[in-house]
Amino acid sequence: MALPTFDGFSLQDENYITEEIIYRSIPARSVEMEQITRRPGTKIMGSEFGARKVTLKGHIIADSATDLQSRVDAIHSNITRKEEGVLTIESGRTGTALVSSVGIMDPHYAQDYVPFEIEMIMPDPFFYGPQQTVTITVTSGSSSVSVNTTISGSVYAEPTIVYYSPGTSGYTTTSGISIEYTPTAEILTWSGTSTNTLAYNSSVSFNYADYSILEGLNEVDIEGVFARWEPITTSFIVTFSGTAQGGSLNFSYQPRYL
Repeated sequence: MALPTFDGFSLQDENYITEEIIYRSIPARSVEMEQITRRPGTKIMGSEFGARKVTLKGHIIADSATDLQSRVDAIHSNITRKEEGVLTIESGRTGTALVSSVGIMDPHYAQDYVPFEIEMIMPDPFFYGPQQTVTITVTSGSSSVSVNTTISGSVYAEPTIVYYSPGTSGYTTTSGISIEYTPTAEILTWSGTSTNTLAYNSSVSFNYADYSILEGLNEVDIEGVFARWEPITTSFIVTFSGTAQGGSLNFSYQPRYL
């Protein structure tokens, strides 16, 4: 299927011809500043990308006036009525967009040809690539595991890192797990369970996108900082309190693109 598409509906074929897409401009940036005391000027407290606007312009071409009605109805059924959908403009990159306006002009002199203009807003301004996953085996008796990896994309990633304990009954000696993002030395820690150690055949999930730590399916208290993983060759260290009895680490993320 030719691109672009919105929730699988193609806007590039023999009937829908997209001629212009405005989307490569960076989204507006929101900068939070605070007045500096005792001297002129301000300091930056935070900076985040705002929503992205995407505009698609083209033409609908039909075989007859009746066929044109059907093609316009299809636009409304598959795009206009939907508040949110998956927008794909480039191969391997998708984003979530809200339909803000659909304009279908009527030149009157044509019964089988009309121009269209669609505007969409992406509250999350990034396009995402396919999920990347790597699994690392943890040697029994390990107190720490150092991992080197490459983060793809053009902006920071927010991975999910899951430790799976080996699958036997009872409890391991693992009483805590810390993850250090080496470039900034930011550390995130799971501090153990009510029984003080992790059960066999269990897991601890560090979800940087949701700002959560899960023991199995249960959310637990958070200690530390959720880092933003920059798109470079990088490393992180996983430290086990009380050592690990084997198991594995699963590291996954979706590359982000502007």
